[in-house]
Amino acid sequence: MSSWHQHLLTIFLAVITVAILIQTGIVAGLFFVSMRLTRQADRAATEVRRFQQPVHNMVESLETMSNHLMEFGVSAKSGLRQFELQLDRTLDRIRRKAA
Repeated sequence: MSSWHQHLLTIFLAVITVAILIQTGIVAGLFFVSMRLTRQADRAATEVRRFQQPVHNMVESLETMSNHLMEFGVSAKSGLRQFELQLDRTLDRIRRKAA
């Protein structure tokens, strides 16, 4: 019976060794995949940073242009109101002279 127990112990240890080797392979594979994903994420972050600044500058330029257009619109509206008032006064004078 002793040799039978020795044989079972040897098989048990072989199975345990194979299981540990498989788990080690899985962990090593996960490590390499995570390293590759980390490198890809770093490259993606670098690309985002590279495009972020020009887009930010473009947004600032559009904001400035929008503010200038708004100021121009307000100024044009004010100028047109003054022109309308002057035109009304002039038309009133012409009507009075014609009457």
